[in-house]
Amino acid sequence: MRVFHLDRVYFTANSFSKLLVAYCNIYYFSPNIPYTKYYKQIKIMKKMGFLLAMLCALASCNLKQSKEKDDGTLKYDSPEFSEKFNSYISVTNYYSTSDKGSSWDETLTKFYDQLGTPEKKKIQKEDVYFGNFMWGIDQSVKVAEANAEKAPKLGDADKNLIAFSKEIISASAILQQLESYYKGKSYLDDKYAKANNLYNEFIAKQAKVDSLYIVLRKSMAGIKENRDNYFVELNKKEGRLVRYHMLLSMRYAKAAFSQIGNKELGPNFKTNYDKLTLSVDELNKLSADDGALEKSNITLKSTFGNYLGYLTSIKGSFRMLMDVKDDTKREEILKKLDSDFAEMIDDYNRI
Repeated sequence: MRVFHLDRVYFTANSFSKLLVAYCNIYYFSPNIPYTKYYKQIKIMKKMGFLLAMLCALASCNLKQSKEKDDGTLKYDSPEFSEKFNSYISVTNYYSTSDKGSSWDETLTKFYDQLGTPEKKKIQKEDVYFGNFMWGIDQSVKVAEANAEKAPKLGDADKNLIAFSKEIISASAILQQLESYYKGKSYLDDKYAKANNLYNEFIAKQAKVDSLYIVLRKSMAGIKENRDNYFVELNKKEGRLVRYHMLLSMRYAKAAFSQIGNKELGPNFKTNYDKLTLSVDELNKLSADDGALEKSNITLKSTFGNYLGYLTSIKGSFRMLMDVKDDTKREEILKKLDSDFAEMIDDYNRI
């Protein structure tokens, strides 16, 4: 079973929509991986009153926070559901995971680093390279797009996956045109006119992709939570306690992170931290029980050990946040949380 892996966002002049993606992932969709990098900007925007207006523009404001319900017919442990929904998660991972060189997030970083922001373009280059972004398009996006037509039906998630896929594939085609334009030295003939047009076209397209990503994540959130709840109860019932506490730990870590504000911790931070502590302590005890590991089908013990190490470190960072007063130290803790979360999820997905 895979988990949403959502990490950092590249903040640029076109990044108001990207910042909203971060906002929605922390406060609206509550994924398993936080955006530590922009919580200050998010808080400022919330105070200024801009966030809600822009959220309306990007997410149509008719998306309610109530959890999406299914009709009770989804079989979360069926191969068909797992293959389809995991392919959807693979798409969201590809879009937002900045650790991986072939991710869309990393592609955006390369794009803005090389060609600049809309306010400060740097299109007069001899060559550009945006990374191996087509790997994710071919291996994740197009696979999920094909799965959208298959059973089981996932309601709005199917429709929104198709819409998102169409636009990000179109955006990737623009990037390919830009790379080809520079490699062919066409700027020597048109004085970068086409480069400017393609740049502007990509900026507009990326804003649309961002808004569709928000809608896609919203439509997947309820399905994911229902699935996770199913496996929490199933693992508990069947005595797979390692898997059970792994899922609980993810849930409480996510909930605790959502309580981290600009200067203060939210009222539910300590409650979720305490619950996380109990599950982490249980996992550390179970890690020495070969029978418990075998029952939970934990075969990669070294990877599980790495996972548990990062999870324990996250718990420690949460504890430090309760006492820290120095802003610089707080930033260091948040950066470590960001890194540890990414590494933990990578290990979790391999277990």
